Amino acid sequence: MSNVVIPKEKQTAYQRWEMASFAEEASEKTIAAAPVAPQIVQESEEEKNARLEAELEQARREGYKIGLQQGFDTGIADAASQVRQDRERLLAVLGSMEEALKTADEAISEQLLALALDIAKAMVKDRLRVDPAVILPIVRESIHYLPTVQKPARLIVHPDDVQIIKKYLQEDMADSNWHIHEDSSLERGGCMVETGDNQIDASNGTRWKRICDALAQHNDWVEPNE
Repeated sequence: MSNVVIPKEKQTAYQRWEMASFAEEASEKTIAAAPVAPQIVQESEEEKNARLEAELEQARREGYKIGLQQGFDTGIADAASQVRQDRERLLAVLGSMEEALKTADEAISEQLLALALDIAKAMVKDRLRVDPAVILPIVRESIHYLPTVQKPARLIVHPDDVQIIKKYLQEDMADSNWHIHEDSSLERGGCMVETGDNQIDASNGTRWKRICDALAQHNDWVEPNE
């Protein structure tokens, strides 16, 4: 193609058309080659407020979820601690109750034993009053307690028991040279045995004391008002 520039007024109609087409094509190519600038979308105030509201709502939900989980974890830990404390207190109470029951059982046992001794004592005293022959096994046991009877041998009893002893224990005392002595200070049903080297106290009070000592109890034979 020639580089000669032909003035527009001297150009033919074809040349003018050809130049115009070339110019339009070059312009289109230039526009196509030029980089397209990014379009900036303008956000309306309503859209901006809606977006902020959505973000705030999302933040509130996440905060609530986190707070709920933290509160749950804290509640579980507090509940576990409270359960441990309650368990310790319950064990302490049970221990105290067990000790109290043990003490109560011991106290009740002591009271029952004391009551049983009081009942037994009352029954023995009633038996001594209504049955004078009660003294016989006591005297017989006291006589045979000693393997050999040393002279002089004395049996000391209440005056009201002398006749019944002589009546029923003559054979037991015949070969031993026993002497029966009366002592009104002795209670009926009891006796004292004296030999040269020994003395056996089989009085009611002494025999009762031996029984109480064996049971680790203190229960006097003679009541204060008697």
